[in-house]
Amino acid sequence: MTEECAAHGWSCSPSCGSGTTNAREIVKVAAAGALLGAALAAEHLALLPPIPIMALSLGSLALTGLPIVAGTVQGLLHRQRNVGELVSIAIAASLIVGEFTVAAELGLIMAMGEMAEEYAHRRSRRGIEAIAADTPRHAFVIRDGAAVRMPLSGIGPGDRVLVRPGDVVPVDGTVATGTSAIDESRLTGESVPVEKGPGDAVYAGTINHDGALHVTVLRVGDHSAYGRVMQMVREAEERRPPSRPIIDRFAAVYTPVMLAAAGAVWLATGDLQRAIALLIVACPCALLLATPSAVLAAIGVGAGQGILIRGGEYLEACTRLDAVVFDKTGTLTSGDLHVVTVAPFGGRTVEEVLELAAVAEAGSEHPVARAVIDAAHDPEPVARAVEMRLHPGRGIEARSGTDRIVVGSDRLLVLTGIPLSGKAAEIRDNLAASGITPVFVATGDEVVGVIGLQDTVRPESAGVVCRLREEGIGTVVMLTGDHEDVACRVAAEVGIPEDTVHAGLLPHQKQEYVEALQNDGRGVCFVGDGTNDGPALAQADVGVSIGSREDTVALETSHVVLMRGGLAALPLFIRLGKKTSQTITANVVFALGFSFAMMALAGFGLLSPAGGAVLHQAGVLIVLLNSSIFAGRAIADHPDGRKKQRGFERTSDRFTRS
Repeated sequence: MTEECAAHGWSCSPSCGSGTTNAREIVKVAAAGALLGAALAAEHLALLPPIPIMALSLGSLALTGLPIVAGTVQGLLHRQRNVGELVSIAIAASLIVGEFTVAAELGLIMAMGEMAEEYAHRRSRRGIEAIAADTPRHAFVIRDGAAVRMPLSGIGPGDRVLVRPGDVVPVDGTVATGTSAIDESRLTGESVPVEKGPGDAVYAGTINHDGALHVTVLRVGDHSAYGRVMQMVREAEERRPPSRPIIDRFAAVYTPVMLAAAGAVWLATGDLQRAIALLIVACPCALLLATPSAVLAAIGVGAGQGILIRGGEYLEACTRLDAVVFDKTGTLTSGDLHVVTVAPFGGRTVEEVLELAAVAEAGSEHPVARAVIDAAHDPEPVARAVEMRLHPGRGIEARSGTDRIVVGSDRLLVLTGIPLSGKAAEIRDNLAASGITPVFVATGDEVVGVIGLQDTVRPESAGVVCRLREEGIGTVVMLTGDHEDVACRVAAEVGIPEDTVHAGLLPHQKQEYVEALQNDGRGVCFVGDGTNDGPALAQADVGVSIGSREDTVALETSHVVLMRGGLAALPLFIRLGKKTSQTITANVVFALGFSFAMMALAGFGLLSPAGGAVLHQAGVLIVLLNSSIFAGRAIADHPDGRKKQRGFERTSDRFTRS
């Protein structure tokens, strides 16, 4: 893997991890094998004189060994420490002493090993390739009543596109005309199609089943929900994985030490073959791939489960986690708030209170805003306030004409200088005691009503909290800006102790709480829904967000996004992280032990250069396969993982057929 090795300042070989094992490469290696086979047969059977045999060997070497030497020279010109130089020196030494077939054998074995390595690398990326399956690059845009095929780059918000039965939806948008069932499993993991009609939202990457739709475009390409998911997956692949300090220290002196060791063996034994074999097995490709192969395999497996991981450091951080801190609304609960009661004051009606609140909230994407606007039951579009100021964790302050409208908690009333009457305070306490969140509506300097909002606990939340403890998480905390009585009711339902519930917190206070835990030496995972959780998500060792097709803010603010099944994948992610660290350790131990054992065999003359090349590549493949197997086992050993893996495989098959 050239990119991973280069991250350490090394270059494995010119073709290592090139990303393609195409027909041309296969033909080239096959031709080199045929030439070498003819040379070996002629040599052992005395069919040809030495010069034709040498020509056949050099022809084979030109196809396989020349790229290795060229890569070595290129690396040296760029002042990179280059493990390919060990193989290049071995090939050059074989040529100098007249062992042309040995030099050709080295080139062929290394080239074949790289092809096998690339195949193993591709297997580890299957999860990523599945979630990043091709999406349309074109769409049928309605122009003058006709559907015209256009590239997505030429389509913008406001255009109208035709989505035919069986098409993958190319954009985020709203259905203008038509009805159909849409398979949204790419984004949600739910295999049951969702019926869509005029006014309903549809999303790029989903599949239209049985009806033609005209869709008004809202977002295209990387700005769409699926595009942002793909952007995160690409970012995860491109990030430099974490490295063990021993590898970085080791890389600085390794090549000179190995050259000196090979020279010492040659001087001590007078056998150049031993020195050549030692140089070959000394190439530390297996060691350099120990970490990145495990991380890449885990990111691929996680992607297949709907777990999007920004980089390998967050997988390794799972071994240090001993505290998980949950946000409440939208995380432990569904975030689908709905209005259950409205108490109007001062001669106002229920409808007037809801209308005032809806005007103030019309420009917000917060769950409270959605609930209030839905409850207003206004068939016309809700008017927006002329001015709006968001107070994170408290509410919203707006102006409509000359009127000031305040919608939020009692803390916002204090902040804006609006007095809270005794009647309003009594209603607040009664609602909170019943598990209902009170939201105050004020205009001018007077509270005109209280809206009661209720949320539902996610069905998987209690099970997730239980499984976290099984994974060794000793502290589970809930932080919320909600009323303490409401918070304690939710905590009791999901199994979080009351003494680890902290209510009435603002976003910056959540971050300060996470930081305080870290200052006490705790490894902290913060789990939120991406709304008002940015500071805490960034502060935590691992920030996990609940993603959705509607709300992709989580992709911008967190280290890990759970795109399917709500919280259910959180214990699975932590287990995957721990398994990844175990895999890295096992890979490093194996790579070091294997290399030193092979060097000892070479030094004692028990290993030929060709045998050394075979074993060197075998060591690399063992590391790659071990990474892939361990990542898959982390999923297979987890009850939720087995269920999700089967569902993902079925979904992948559908995408492939479509």
